Amino acid sequence: MKQLFFGDCLDVLKEMSKQYPDGFIDLIYIDPPFNSKRNYNILFESIDMTNTKAQKEAFADTWSNVSYNDTLNELPKLNDNIYEYLKILNRINISQPVVAYITTMTI
Repeated sequence: MKQLFFGDCLDVLKEMSKQYPDGFIDLIYIDPPFNSKRNYNILFESIDMTNTKAQKEAFADTWSNVSYNDTLNELPKLNDNIYEYLKILNRINISQPVVAYITTMTI
């Protein structure tokens, strides 16, 4: 295959798993969220790094209860045991940011 994808690894993996259900990956590099609560942008500049003309959001380094719950709801399709474990952590009053982080990293 010899391809390199640049983007959110979850988005790429979900799309590629549809095309290659038997597997195809040699390496995935992830940069987990650190919850800095900042939005990071890509600047589009000339080669000499002057004259910035445009930028767009690259990623938001944060997570919310909405995205956490969306992610949690994806887990039963992948592994019921992990899904149940994370629901238990949530019920026994483990810090919600910790459960959100573990859930995000689990998927």
